[in-house]
Amino acid sequence: MNRITRPVPAVDENLAVPLYHQVYLVLRENIRNGVYSASAVPTEAELCSTFGVSRITIKRAMHELTKEGLIVRQRGRGTFVTESSRIPQVKRDSLDDLLRNVMAIGAATEMKRLDGGFLPATAEVATKLECATGDEIFATNQTRLSRGQPIALIRAYVPRDVAQQLPGRDSSAQPMLAQLQQAGIDVARADQAITATIADPATATALAIDVGVPIIRLTRLVFDAHNRPVEWLTALYRADRYEYRTTLVREGLGADGERAEWKAAS
Repeated sequence: MNRITRPVPAVDENLAVPLYHQVYLVLRENIRNGVYSASAVPTEAELCSTFGVSRITIKRAMHELTKEGLIVRQRGRGTFVTESSRIPQVKRDSLDDLLRNVMAIGAATEMKRLDGGFLPATAEVATKLECATGDEIFATNQTRLSRGQPIALIRAYVPRDVAQQLPGRDSSAQPMLAQLQQAGIDVARADQAITATIADPATATALAIDVGVPIIRLTRLVFDAHNRPVEWLTALYRADRYEYRTTLVREGLGADGERAEWKAAS
């Protein structure tokens, strides 16, 4: 069985996009997606090692982030993420609608497995799955294709004991949520967010698009009936190949017409 590691943001000196701007794009999305906390922005030396570039390149990327107001650099203390102005929008949808949508996507697309297997949980994944950093979890990394063209890059993570209940975990073309449902895992709820982001070099290569092109980022944390996380998923969709639709219906309208609530039907 193949083992996978956490993807390392890559820069490509052969691209027309300057190295500092590639680094800036990756760091900006990490900040906006919560990868870096206010006290955990890597040092310049760490970033040089991560990206394999010079300190001058890192300094220029950090300068761009500072100009944009995403970070603040304090002499003798380090670099910190500023407060985000983005306010999450939360609404309730039907889990049955989500399951139907996931099943439909699985039936309408093809899956190309990039790698997968059991591996130690990173700090980020451990936080989502409520396990210890380094605990063994199961992960898959795949692209979804439509008519042979990539439309999404999807990474899913599940606890080890949950993965052991999935007979097709290494070969199934079904989305992970569908596999959980088919295996009898009592899926009770899911917290899902959809945001806009841009393609870093690694994502651009996987989705056959240009670096910096707008894409859609979907994250989903799935819980069972005991409120235990059983899947953490991140998906990056090509904005030109993905559409999210919701139909809103009115319910709870009283006779006086004064009280009404809206819910998503699909």
